[in-house]
Amino acid sequence: MPRPLPYSVEQVVTVLYEDISLRDKVVIANLAESELDPSLYTVMAKTIREEFKLYSGNTELLSSCCKYIGRKYANHEDPVMVIIKELWKKARETHRLHLVVASRRSPAN
Repeated sequence: MPRPLPYSVEQVVTVLYEDISLRDKVVIANLAESELDPSLYTVMAKTIREEFKLYSGNTELLSSCCKYIGRKYANHEDPVMVIIKELWKKARETHRLHLVVASRRSPAN
């Protein structure tokens, strides 16, 4: 039984986040924001447009994307980038790598 279409950015991000692997979450979380366009957009745009029917009937999702932008989208990529950026933010909250520096202790006497 197919799941119902998500109609908000938050719902799409949740679905995508649950579907991607741990490795992909870590990779996404550690991208710089400037890398989102070439890295993620190319890979995810078609899936987001088709699976969630972004431009083919899911007007609620398109409206939700526009609310994030704060205006009507200027180009075809804007709504998809809203979803990708929100996915990136979520991954950064939970899967960003942090440098751990071991403290040096003096030897016990």
